[in-house]
Amino acid sequence: MHEYFAVQAEALQRLREPVMRREPDAVHRMRVATRRLRSLLSTYSGLYAEVPLRRRRLRWLATELGNVRDLEVLRIRFAKRLGDERPDWFAALEEQERLAYGPLIQACSRERTANLLAAARDMAEAPAFSEAAERPADAVLAPIVEAARRDLAVSVAAIATSPHPDEARHQARNIAKRTRYTAEAATALGEPAETVAAEAKRLQNLLGRCQDDVVAIRYLETHAPDSPVLEREHRAHAKHLAKAQAALADTEVR
Repeated sequence: MHEYFAVQAEALQRLREPVMRREPDAVHRMRVATRRLRSLLSTYSGLYAEVPLRRRRLRWLATELGNVRDLEVLRIRFAKRLGDERPDWFAALEEQERLAYGPLIQACSRERTANLLAAARDMAEAPAFSEAAERPADAVLAPIVEAARRDLAVSVAAIATSPHPDEARHQARNIAKRTRYTAEAATALGEPAETVAAEAKRLQNLLGRCQDDVVAIRYLETHAPDSPVLEREHRAHAKHLAKAQAALADTEVR
């Protein structure tokens, strides 16, 4: 498990400068690393006697990265829809993304970020494990992975009866991510953990497409209600929603 943690901690260090240089996909990869570390601290903190890396600080960094990444996702998505066309509302989106980099670069330059990265590095390179970490993997990791799997099953089941299904799907997607990262880190369990990780990833992708549709539709309804892209987004959402609902009806995590 700790090897997985160390990989994510190294990614934070390595991606800081590429983010500040606005390199393609750097924000996305750094944001994923922060989310994976948060998940690991949530599910596996009991295996450490000391936890110098704080989840709330990772959440802050993920938010700063998300302010750019969310706009980047929309820009890339709409660029594909528009082809060579570049209406005024799309140019405004590009400018919004460009300006969002300013606060992010400032955040990456702050002492707060330097301290966060140092805490992640120190925890990765010189971990202080608890007594629980000395127990057999099946006894320690398996219950954690199973608890994550159950949480995902509950969140998926809640979609059908939720008065706000879009929000319920978004919540289930977030839990699918956490479950996936929890299971991916439990490499010592072998195939059982791999199966949970694969199913969580499948659900994450299904629900993610629905959430991306919802975000795109809301953006267009506010900024470009007359754009023909809006109708295309509604059609895409209907297709993705039907596929997700069919898959959830027969998901293995139930």
